[in-house]
Amino acid sequence: MPVELYVPQIPDNLNIRFVENRIVINRPAQEVYDWVTTWSNLPKWLPMALGTEVRRGTEGVPAEMGDVLLETIQPELNEKPKLYTVVARVPGKLWTVVGRDVLDDGSLAPAMHAIATFTTFDLGDGTTLFCRLFERLVPDTEPPGPHPVEDPARIQPGLELIKAHLEGTAG
Repeated sequence: MPVELYVPQIPDNLNIRFVENRIVINRPAQEVYDWVTTWSNLPKWLPMALGTEVRRGTEGVPAEMGDVLLETIQPELNEKPKLYTVVARVPGKLWTVVGRDVLDDGSLAPAMHAIATFTTFDLGDGTTLFCRLFERLVPDTEPPGPHPVEDPARIQPGLELIKAHLEGTAG
């Protein structure tokens, strides 16, 4: 049964935009949570991520509160690298990171740029509903309309990759 992609009720001309994607994965919630919150897995599924570098925390394990990651973005998106910090964590259930742009001189933008929240819901039959909510603050200089990171149709294949990795069907 196909899952409808999230359709935001918020106009594209506001200073914040949202995208939500979800998928059911045939794995327990804790296993899904552990996999998606492990920084090194990000480039394996998120279409925008080119690479990651753990700045605070431990590579290859679920990120803890306060851990920090530098994410490089696919060049065609013309986006600055992002420095993400874990700001909320409920093991097995919820994980939130806040991102700031890394400017050309290596300093951080004065304000946050993005918030990503991952939630896992145990459906009671060994499967998990995984949701990714991404919120992005839009600079005044950006033209109206959705940015590629706000397009649920571009993100959903990434969730399909999470499912494939966890269910053992990834190529």
